[in-house]
Amino acid sequence: MANFPPLHHLLHLLLLILLSFSPLTTSSRHNSRSKPKPNPTPSLSPPLPPAPLPILLACNATRFPSICVSSLSSPSPPSSPSALSLLSTSFSASLASISPAISTAKYILSFSTNNPNRSNAATNCVEFLTLSFYRLTTASKLMSLSSPPLPSARILSSAALLYQYDCWSAYKYVNDSSKVSDAMAFLANNLTALTSNTISMLAALQRYGDDTSLWGPPQTERDGYWPEPAAVKYGDGSSIGGVPTGLKPSVTVCKTGTCDYDTVQKAVDAAPENGKNWYVVYIKSGVYEETVRIPYEKTNVVFVGDGMGKTVITGSLNADTVGVSTYNSATVGVLGDGFMARDLTFANTAGPDAHQAVAFRSDSDLSVLESVEFLGHQDTLYVHSLRQFYTNCQISGTVDFIFGNSASIFHNCLIFILPRQLKPHHGEANTVTAHGRTDPAQSTGLVFQNCVINGSADYLALYKENPAVHRVYLGRPWKEYSRTVYINCLMQEIIRPEGWLQWNGDFALKTLFYGEYGSTGPGGDATKRVSWSSRVPQERLGVYSVESFIQGDQWIPNAGDK
Repeated sequence: MANFPPLHHLLHLLLLILLSFSPLTTSSRHNSRSKPKPNPTPSLSPPLPPAPLPILLACNATRFPSICVSSLSSPSPPSSPSALSLLSTSFSASLASISPAISTAKYILSFSTNNPNRSNAATNCVEFLTLSFYRLTTASKLMSLSSPPLPSARILSSAALLYQYDCWSAYKYVNDSSKVSDAMAFLANNLTALTSNTISMLAALQRYGDDTSLWGPPQTERDGYWPEPAAVKYGDGSSIGGVPTGLKPSVTVCKTGTCDYDTVQKAVDAAPENGKNWYVVYIKSGVYEETVRIPYEKTNVVFVGDGMGKTVITGSLNADTVGVSTYNSATVGVLGDGFMARDLTFANTAGPDAHQAVAFRSDSDLSVLESVEFLGHQDTLYVHSLRQFYTNCQISGTVDFIFGNSASIFHNCLIFILPRQLKPHHGEANTVTAHGRTDPAQSTGLVFQNCVINGSADYLALYKENPAVHRVYLGRPWKEYSRTVYINCLMQEIIRPEGWLQWNGDFALKTLFYGEYGSTGPGGDATKRVSWSSRVPQERLGVYSVESFIQGDQWIPNAGDK
């Protein structure tokens, strides 16, 4: 009896043969729709060029196959490349396109001296694209190991794509010259598509293995795909640990002149670059009015205070100020990996009418924050990228006050809604989260475990006067593939029965994933939620465990270290 290949292999082959003779536009691969902040996508996707079958099969896993085939076929493809060699080529193609994008950003900066908003956008782009290059290079090196850690490579690449998108978005608000317009077009038609394809191939390798004939485009829970096998058990994070107690200070900070430094930033500046050991900054009680930045070279920095409300780092920058973006408004902004903090407060006092005003922004992979208070109004906590773990924290705000495109878990946290307006009797709609995933292959999302969502005393007083005009929602979709999950959380009566709020019309309602399991309290009745949210099946809870979602068992200090 003849040995025929499996049917699904033949179907893949037939599809690819058809694709090689037919134009395939971007819109046919990914439905674009009107939205407030559109993703950068190639404006034109040419027909698939001739290529060896392994390349066609691998590119079947991507959202932009024509660009994929071209990038993997240059200059001359091997006749039978492996999945890992194709991924290596894909990484190289994306990395090669970052350098000219950085050069363009520097050129735009050079003629923007008298335009503070454009100057700020170009400055941010230089930083974003440098970070993108750094993260993508690290991911590429991980893939050269004998047993590549795919989750790490994928989250690093997800961050690289985020930074490219952020640069494009920064340009969009200052698009007043042909050079800026050309820079946006290059990001949309070249760089972001190349990086998206790389992440899609990583996702396919993680899901299907190295047999590229099995590969397909990225899917999410909304498509019925759950990233981990059903056998993965759910853990609520209680056995994971957090920031160790009793850490010996490396330096001390206080306002009295009796410590090593009188500002937090001076202590950070003194930290070693690429430190392998914890650099512990003990910040004594006091209010530190300063803007703190921890660059990516400063790794394993630890802030330890004397308690929430006792050690306070505060500022008032906000996006209403000329030349200041949401990203730049952060009182404390962290790029260095391995950042930890405990027993202190990060605050932004810009006020409820100042719009975007960040208290804390993190781009620190493998970061842990325990018993930390975050005070602000709109956009309090910017969990911008990579893997983050928050435990026993308190987070207060009004609109989208936990937002970003990271993979973050919030364990046993208290979340408080504050009055949004100076004249709140006119009514207000407040949203706890706004997750910003732009690509279905990005391994990002917000997970809340055993948290409590309630209003502050001031908010509850207003709510009781007129519940109909003071509305609170669990989240809304900032970007197309927004993902947010609440597990075993206590929701007080301020949470609206429908649970979730639209961003703008039907934007993202077919592609987001908003899930709940075990919600309790007067606002926790999941049977009344909007039709475009989901209930997480019990057998799938393991997807959102600390161990699975952020690989926290491999890097969070365990309970025995505390």
